[in-house]
Amino acid sequence: MSEKKEYLSKRALLIIGITSLVIVIVGLISLIPEVNLAFYSDSSTIQAIFKAITYLGEPVVFIVIVAILYLGYNKKYAKNLTLVLMISYYINGLFKEIIRDPRPPTNTDSTEDLGVIESSYGFPSGHAQSSLSFWGYISYEFKDRKKYNEIPIIPIIFSVIIFLIALSRVVIGVHDLQDMIGALLLGLGVLLAYIYLEPIVTPQFNKLKLITKLVLTVVVSFALLLVGTFIWPRAYVELATQNYPPDYSDNGAFGLVGGVLLGFGVGYLLEQEYVKYDPSSLSNKNKIINIVIGIIILFVAFLPFEYLLEIDSVFYRFFRYALVAFLLTYIIPLICTKINK
Repeated sequence: MSEKKEYLSKRALLIIGITSLVIVIVGLISLIPEVNLAFYSDSSTIQAIFKAITYLGEPVVFIVIVAILYLGYNKKYAKNLTLVLMISYYINGLFKEIIRDPRPPTNTDSTEDLGVIESSYGFPSGHAQSSLSFWGYISYEFKDRKKYNEIPIIPIIFSVIIFLIALSRVVIGVHDLQDMIGALLLGLGVLLAYIYLEPIVTPQFNKLKLITKLVLTVVVSFALLLVGTFIWPRAYVELATQNYPPDYSDNGAFGLVGGVLLGFGVGYLLEQEYVKYDPSSLSNKNKIINIVIGIIILFVAFLPFEYLLEIDSVFYRFFRYALVAFLLTYIIPLICTKINK
């Protein structure tokens, strides 16, 4: 799974190649303004439907799914899923800050104080890119399952989810087609690179001593945070007017990635050494109990900091996500191990 070399079949690579070509062609067509605006809808019903779909690309959804996989399926797989997602998040943040592409004029909401729905740069779409990397890696898990070989139902379902999340960002008006196309290509690139490089890098990392792995994890986590923060020092820049300006920044992605890598990495390494939680040895009943306990703890820890305390600080976001990730990877398995006994 995660610790051995696994590569995509020729058929899978052919499908990926054809899909990439189609994405590029659609991207070229999207340069026509009329085509770009054609996907936006001001219908309240359609907006409501696609706002629900776009939520599948939100961090809280990713947290829940990673928790379910970590506590009830396989820790190493959940670790890899988290890593590919974080890499995609960070690369997306870099591209946003380097390119500084403004969002489309449809990115407005009269109920918001600043008159906008999303206040970060547009290209590439973070929801589309992270969703392709995340849901795409889950699809990759099913590539060798015999009952899915003839008709890959699960990968098809997740591909539809990825497409709908990307489309939803255009329909609700927070991105244009170029943002979506660029994000899908970047997300696909990150996914393929991780699939091929992870089996090479992981065994080398595992050869290191525990203290060395812990130090590397802490250094890399803070380095990723500080690089983004010092180059683009504004965590959130308020918009001066309701008109859409070309100059604003949101490097919250750097805080999220650094925090998750710190909490998840340290927690995962310590848990492997001292707790040794193994979901494969548990009954389905115990798995469900552990998942429910874990999600309750995560929600209690995550929701107040995410939605009640409105602190616009990249460092606050860093430690918030570090806490949640550490709870998932070390504290919750420790609690579950004692309960299971």
